[in-house]
Order: sequence, then structure tokens, then C-alpha cells
Amino acid sequence: MEMEHSMRNEELKSKAIKVSRGLADFLCQLRSLHTDFNPSAGSLLFSVEHNGLEFPASNWNYAFAAMGLFAASRYFDEPYYEKSAMQFMGYLKTLQIFDPYHKEHYGAIREYSPQTPWCYTRDALSAAWGFLETYRYTGDEEYLDRAKLWANWFFKKGLDDEKYPFFGVQFDKDFSHRTPHIQNEMQGSFQGGCLNFLYQLSCQTGESRWTGEEFIKIADIFVDHIQQPDGFFVSVDRKTKKVSDDALYRQLHRANDDLGTLGLLCAYRVTGNKKYLASIEKFMNAVFEAQREDGHFEDSVAPVPVVLNTLFEAKDLINVETMKADSISRALNALFSRQCDGEVNPRMRGGLVEMESAMQYVTVRSSSYALIYLLKAFGEVQDYLTVKPGVRKTEISDNRK
Repeated sequence: MEMEHSMRNEELKSKAIKVSRGLADFLCQLRSLHTDFNPSAGSLLFSVEHNGLEFPASNWNYAFAAMGLFAASRYFDEPYYEKSAMQFMGYLKTLQIFDPYHKEHYGAIREYSPQTPWCYTRDALSAAWGFLETYRYTGDEEYLDRAKLWANWFFKKGLDDEKYPFFGVQFDKDFSHRTPHIQNEMQGSFQGGCLNFLYQLSCQTGESRWTGEEFIKIADIFVDHIQQPDGFFVSVDRKTKKVSDDALYRQLHRANDDLGTLGLLCAYRVTGNKKYLASIEKFMNAVFEAQREDGHFEDSVAPVPVVLNTLFEAKDLINVETMKADSISRALNALFSRQCDGEVNPRMRGGLVEMESAMQYVTVRSSSYALIYLLKAFGEVQDYLTVKPGVRKTEISDNRK
């Protein structure tokens, strides 16, 4: 298979490892000063622009940045990467609700800050996924408890009558009036990624309830209604199952399926139902049929690591007829070409330029995905964004805490 050949290509491997080092350094330098007088100690940025504008991260960014840095710490044997990841997780802990005056939402995770009065359910799920992976990395039971507390809240407050995740949940009144941003009339294309966390939580705890009725309903709605005849996933109206009128959500998460097909691979592992494999195959064929000559799948670079990661995990189970002999190597070189040299703004150095049509900013999203995938494919650190179950605890020596 072309993927296996590409992984053995020494030139590609050398580039991949060099890019990975730059990505890890980029993520670390986006961390807010970790001191006791900084109210945002350990917090993370989502994006940095060439003109100096910086936008704060939401809860899920912390999880994927930490996963990438845990992988980098293992591969490069660099304690600083681990230290940064743990400080990110320290900030993420402050977003989880344990306020006795919020008993209804005990265990929920706020979106941006300890005061943010809402969350998007999928974002918060990814944050809880970060807790689970931190438990596996450290062996600290607190992180597993946090992941389970969130999952319990999710099953109680985060699902509609069909057992599909709500778009978002409001905890308190918004700070000011604005256009509604939580669209609970919609069943989002991004919710297929929920399957990954629930599957991994079930594997970790041995509790089948995390992959029971709710898990199967999410998978079935994702395949039966969210996926369209062309193979892509599109948000739909909750009641009618017709494609959403919202232009943004007709285009969001196309080639970057937000880890939805990886989630379907988890559903296949649980059930053995090949309709989930057929869905993945249909999507992958659509994606590679649309691949551009320059190797990209669309304007954003984020689909490259997301698509290649699912292909890596499902390589023995699906057949992608639309792939060409050089599809993977072109995609990798496209990804490498987006790494920013920091010439205009040193804060951007090492990150991936997110959009071809807007070359002025880099993001944690594509950078984290790429770091995880590259160290998996070329560094054999295969613990993250995977369907492989099992306990992966390690101990952190005293001098690395």
C-alpha cells in the first residue's frame, strides 16, 4: 500500500520529524506565563496572526495540544514538552464545574474560561478525552475521575431525545446579548467524533455502558442521516433530517470530518457492523477524489493529518479506489509546506498556516493534529487518536513533575 511505502521513505521521515519538533516548540511557546500571580496561568492560544492579534483557546484545544506534547515528550525525550502539556491540563481543570450552586451541571466543562456560561458539547467531550489521555500518561486517578464525571453529565444533560448530542448547553446567562450561537435545532456533523472518547473510556474502565445505547444511536444517526450521498457529512435539522440551512454548517467539517470516521472505526470495533466501514470507505473515496494537485484536500490544512490518521488506523479494513500512487506523499508535502518560519511574527514560528486563502495566521487545531499524526506515522508513538484499546499508564519521575 502507498501509505506503507511513504512511511519507509527516509526523506519524508526526516521532514516529518523536523516539522514535528517545530510544532511541539510552537505549542509550548503559546502557553501563558505559569506563575501564581497570573489569573490565566497555563492557558493556551488558539491562533496567532502576522499582525500580532492572538485569540484564546477553547477547552478542546488544550486536550489535543497536550496529546501532541505527550507524544513529543516520548519521542524526543524532552521533559519541557511534558511540563507544558501538564500545565495546559492544569488550566483545563479550572474549567470543570464543581460549584455546589451548579449541582445540575456537576462535572460539565466550560468553553473558554472559568466564567464562560456555556459549552459546545463536542468541544467539552474532547476536553474530557484529554483528561482520559492524561490519566493514561501519568497514572493519576484524578484525571480518570474527571473524565467519568464529565461522561455522566453528558449522558444526563448533553443528549436529545434520540440520544444524539445537543449542539451546546447553557449553564448561566450570557454576559451580553448577542446572536444565538447554540443551535440545538441542529444535529451537527461534528458529533461523530464523540464516539472516540466514549469508546476509549469504555476500554479504559471496562464499563460497557459507555458504548451502549447512546453510543450506537450517535453512530447510526451519523451514518444514516448526517452522511450525504456524495460521502461527506453535513449538519441536519434535528426534526426533519434535512440539510441545515446554515451556510457555515453546510461546509464545515468536510474533508476534516472532525474525527468522525475515526469514531466510526470505534463503532465497528464495538459492534462488528460493516456498515460503519462502508461509511468510512465512502467518505475516504470522496475525499481523495477531491484531492488537489498540490496535495491538499481543501483550503484548510487541517484535513491532511485528520484524513491520513484515519487512513492509517483503517488501512487494513477499507479500500480507497480514488487514491493515486502519490496521494499520501503529496498530502504530506502539502502539510510540510504550511509550516510557518516566523519571519513576520516570531510567535507564529513552527505552527501550521491554517488557510491558503488567509495565509496570515496559524492555529493550534491543525498544528496539534499534525503533531499527533506525524509522530504516529514516522515516530511510532501510536497512543493518540487511535482505535487501539488498552491501558497505557507511565510513571513520571520526580524531576519531571
